[in-house]
Amino acid sequence: PGGGGAAADKGDPVNDGPAYIALMRELRAMLDDLEAETGRTYELTSAIGVGYDKIEDVDYADAVQYMDYIFA
Repeated sequence: PGGGGAAADKGDPVNDGPAYIALMRELRAMLDDLEAETGRTYELTSAIGVGYDKIEDVDYADAVQYMDYIFA
């Protein structure tokens, strides 16, 4: 009970894109460390909405260097 989910107006368009790229960079580094530790391969993927208003804040050309696949 309660909660209600995230409020749509609580986003931060100025910082959301850079934060997403930083998250992908940090996740990639952690997965690389885990690969070295376990000898297994881990893929980093993302599924994104295809509406321009959903993707305009992220520089995916920068983010893709940390990811294996992006699904749109």
